Amino acid sequence: MTQRVSLWIVILSESVRFRPSGETTLIKSMANERQGDIESEFLRILESYGRPLRRLCGAYLRDFAEQEDLFQEIATAIWRALPGFRGDASERTWVYRIAHNVALIYSAKHRRLLSSREPLEELPCEPAVADESRHRALVEAVRQLQPADQTLVTLYLEGFSAREIEEVTGFTANNVAVRLSRLRHKLTLALRGTEVYR
Repeated sequence: MTQRVSLWIVILSESVRFRPSGETTLIKSMANERQGDIESEFLRILESYGRPLRRLCGAYLRDFAEQEDLFQEIATAIWRALPGFRGDASERTWVYRIAHNVALIYSAKHRRLLSSREPLEELPCEPAVADESRHRALVEAVRQLQPADQTLVTLYLEGFSAREIEEVTGFTANNVAVRLSRLRHKLTLALRGTEVYR
């Protein structure tokens, strides 16, 4: 993970631009100082939220390579937004807001791209144990939801409260609670049809 994160810093530090060269040297030196702080914060954020963000990517996309691309897009967006983080919301909420916005845009582009191609048949999978099959069925059922509903379910499964989901999505906490209740019912019905019995 450390090598991967170091590579991120090299790649992303080239994409971060501070003020035009005509600015004063004081601003430039402050920017260079801040750059070191940003890099250490970025590393800490990726260490803290890397696994949950990868799960989020998996909720939106099936293909591992596509999930990795989405994760990179999210990391890039976090890197670019980091200098502007003021702490108005919790860091966790801020990271997930960025991640879900990027995921929604990315998955919409991905769906448009896929709809323009002919679908390929998937290879059959080996038989799986019941828990793994149920997990796959849940992931697949979540992927079938509308993007906004995917966001709500993913945040809920990551342990966010209705209030925190409100901060990320902009839906009111009451609306989040009602929608989650309906989504739980919808997912329960979907999973009943795919349950594996021993």
